[in-house]
Amino acid sequence: MKAKILIVEDNPQNLYLIEFLLRSANIATVSAANGEQALAMARSERPDLILMDIQMPEMDGYEATRKLKSDPETRNIPVIGVSSYAMPSSRKEALAAGMAAYIEKPLIPETFLSQLQPFLP
Repeated sequence: MKAKILIVEDNPQNLYLIEFLLRSANIATVSAANGEQALAMARSERPDLILMDIQMPEMDGYEATRKLKSDPETRNIPVIGVSSYAMPSSRKEALAAGMAAYIEKPLIPETFLSQLQPFLP
């Protein structure tokens, strides 16, 4: 069975790159442009993993992750934070929100997939 990843990203260029890398590795993708959409998509699509942008309008990735982790239907889906807002406290805040890991942008195509492997079925 092919893995499915929900990409939560409001920047079209970043979304394109992530989708390209994942699809090249035969991983199915679905996407959401903000935190509210991410909550709905996580419930309806049941992805194996969620890649969550941190800085988004309406609801940031931290809040969306806290809501996912408080919902019995979605709490067991691993969430990886992805952000260019790389402050020393960012990784700590991501883990405190319930994210399993944190990847800084710009993404490095050569290592991106290996960073996801521990969280895929």
